[in-house]
Amino acid sequence: MPLTFYLWLHLAGLGLMLLALGGMALLAGERNRMLAAAHGAGLLLSLVSGFGLLAKAGIHWPWPGWVWGKILLWLVLGAAPAVMRRVQGRTAALFWGLWALFLLTAWLAVHKPF
Repeated sequence: MPLTFYLWLHLAGLGLMLLALGGMALLAGERNRMLAAAHGAGLLLSLVSGFGLLAKAGIHWPWPGWVWGKILLWLVLGAAPAVMRRVQGRTAALFWGLWALFLLTAWLAVHKPF
């Protein structure tokens, strides 16, 4: 598969995950199976396609620091629903904080600073 295929798959997974997080923030801590499934599917899609992107780009072990940063931020975004359930009164702040983390993740991917 071409590199652009993995890139679009990666962006589709990120979009699905961010939409699910936005819905969870709006519901302020309520459980919603559809949003949880969308979040998990988006995480899985972004992870698998991200590793496909690395392979297609010829980035092999040991990974550069920006890849480790993206993996760490992926873990934080993955844990976000559990945090949202616990801080029900502050979901708006958490929502904007997660958006900022997403922007940091995108910056790492585009600029590859280290």
